[in-house]
Amino acid sequence: MVDKEKVINFLQDCGCAKLSHLQILFNDKNNNFKNVLDSNMVSKKGDIFVHNTKRINDKMLIALDILCKYKPRLSNYYLGYDPVIISFLSKDNLLYHIIVADEENKKGIVKLVNSYPLSLPRADRLILAFPDGGELENIECEIPFLYTSYPELEVLNE
Repeated sequence: MVDKEKVINFLQDCGCAKLSHLQILFNDKNNNFKNVLDSNMVSKKGDIFVHNTKRINDKMLIALDILCKYKPRLSNYYLGYDPVIISFLSKDNLLYHIIVADEENKKGIVKLVNSYPLSLPRADRLILAFPDGGELENIECEIPFLYTSYPELEVLNE
């Protein structure tokens, strides 16, 4: 059984998470995590758990989708500072930054990524999530990156 306090603290840090995220990240596929609702610190909207001091953040949900895909390689993860949503360390000791852009800030994200390392904390790899594939040809980054479009999270570059 997963420690209820750990889940509540995770939700307080991230703000929100889907049930599937909690099941993957806490290694408990059969848990419905309803016990965290008893605390009155967390509410549920559909399949999304939300800490009562936060709102549903679509960028965080996309970043958690990506983090869950990397779970087998995951060593440690932590929240980043805007525009980095989540940073994680892989088992082969590579530091990844997950950056999620939306329609309003995608041009700004491209500028930030292209000015690396001046604009972002050091990383070995970037995972960039954009609403579509339209910005891929505009990115000229010094370090390896994956460009994906959401909600499918299909990788558009190699």
